[in-house]
Amino acid sequence: MKRILSLLFVLPVVLFATLQVATAQESAISTMAGIVLHLNHYPSADEKKVLSGIAADTHATAGEKVLAGALARMQHSVGGADATALRALSADTHAGKNARVLADVLLGISHHPSDADKARLKSLL
Repeated sequence: MKRILSLLFVLPVVLFATLQVATAQESAISTMAGIVLHLNHYPSADEKKVLSGIAADTHATAGEKVLAGALARMQHSVGGADATALRALSADTHAGKNARVLADVLLGISHHPSDADKARLKSLL
């Protein structure tokens, strides 16, 4: 009986902690999706500050840090090491679906997202 009661106490705590982590991760993805949705050639100075905060966040996943860094350095399109890292993230089945979608969208941008990519981005908000 004590074991059941302790499980009933611990389970909600674990679920709540998991929900907070998931919400924080989705928040970073949503923030970046919003930036990309309105992107015109490259992020603004204020958006770069937000992206820098995501990249420096100790709770951000490795994928979120890759996304934030690549987006912050973007000039009309993503290239070089950032493109390589985004391709790896896009193909990583262990990464979150939304992170993979955002990586794929970033890889396809030339100056601004396409109408089809804007629809995909809206699903991440």
